[in-house]
Amino acid sequence: MTGNSRGFTLIEALITLTLVALCIGLGIPALTQFIQAQQLNAATQTLISSLAYARQASITQRVPVLVDNQDGDWSTGWLVYADQNGNGLWDEGDPVLRLVAPQPEGLVITGNSPVRRYVRYTPTGQASLAGGAFQAGTLTLCHVDGRLPVRKLVLNAVGRVRSAKGKPGRC
Repeated sequence: MTGNSRGFTLIEALITLTLVALCIGLGIPALTQFIQAQQLNAATQTLISSLAYARQASITQRVPVLVDNQDGDWSTGWLVYADQNGNGLWDEGDPVLRLVAPQPEGLVITGNSPVRRYVRYTPTGQASLAGGAFQAGTLTLCHVDGRLPVRKLVLNAVGRVRSAKGKPGRC
């Protein structure tokens, strides 16, 4: 046969298909972990910006401002509002300054006892509980599979937040 044949042999096609399957098999877990890491970073930055915004708003508006998760689970989202009557609860007349939607599936955000449900800023910019005691605590962000580094947002008594990255693990 002297003609030019075009196309692939069965062996060439199987080798190509095997290489494509291998690349997909290795790439999907890495892509999944990348997406989860980006979700964790986004949630961390959103929470930091909400806390900074609430602190700034409490100083400028001269009223207590709360970052409140309403149900004790930060993963379900939170509300930033000016607490006009100072009771530490959202009432009909309290203006909502920011509303953050629930976080993606698998992302866990928990707070230790002082910050389990809310962070309250006074007009001086300090964090304090509704009863008047200073408020300091740690918000922990992680992914349920435990492969990503745990993030901790540490709130000090002055009202400032610092971020710390821990070892991979579960909350």
